[in-house]
Amino acid sequence: MNQSGRVNPVTLLAVVAIVLFAFVLLFSREGVSTVGARFMGALARHDVDTLTKMTYLGEGISDEEIRKKWDFAVNEAGKHYRFAWKVTGTTQTTENEAAVRLQVVRNMESGAAYEENFQLPLVKRNGEWKVFVRGINREMFPALPR
Repeated sequence: MNQSGRVNPVTLLAVVAIVLFAFVLLFSREGVSTVGARFMGALARHDVDTLTKMTYLGEGISDEEIRKKWDFAVNEAGKHYRFAWKVTGTTQTTENEAAVRLQVVRNMESGAAYEENFQLPLVKRNGEWKVFVRGINREMFPALPR
């Protein structure tokens, strides 16, 4: 016999879980530090596809041109280049501009390698954060696309 006014606890938990899941999906956006870490991970793995998708070089430059530049940078100029990195902070100057601060150990095979500070400038294009590669110090990685 059903009693009026009683709620099944399993149903209540399911409704709460759905509401929480919807809240997370609506309000979670990829943070600036996450974008910077994903970019640096792709650079370390020489992942041309991810680097191409995450790169902004300016208006009028096609993805195919960017892909060729990254292919040269990671598979020819930086083929044997090894480095370590960590995100040390972020700064968001405007709604569409930010920077990720990094510490990078370049040329890890050398006995004299040490941490150096670099920044990844980011710009928001079509709702997505992209790395403005022309703004990265050229010493960070050989033959960065320009």
